[in-house]
Amino acid sequence: MFKMTAENIANFIGKNAYTADKIIMTDMCDNLICESVFGGFLMNCPDQDLCREIIPNLAPIQMGEAEPKDFPVATREEMEKLWAAEEEAVMQAEFRML
Repeated sequence: MFKMTAENIANFIGKNAYTADKIIMTDMCDNLICESVFGGFLMNCPDQDLCREIIPNLAPIQMGEAEPKDFPVATREEMEKLWAAEEEAVMQAEFRML
């Protein structure tokens, strides 16, 4: 899990362009953000504004003019802590309503 900025998306696709037949990125509610195929080619991006931001970051990686950059990615442990904290906050709010 990582922040879905155009630069992060392009770097993720660039790093994994030849390790997966298809990359599908979604938000927390499983709404499609974008989809790419083997070789890192962007195939589906419902938000055309986001797509126009991804392409200038992705194209130099695809053409070998730039290397994909590292960016912060949450570990499973970090995400489980976040989800547990969110669940606790929801339960506390429900108790206050009783």
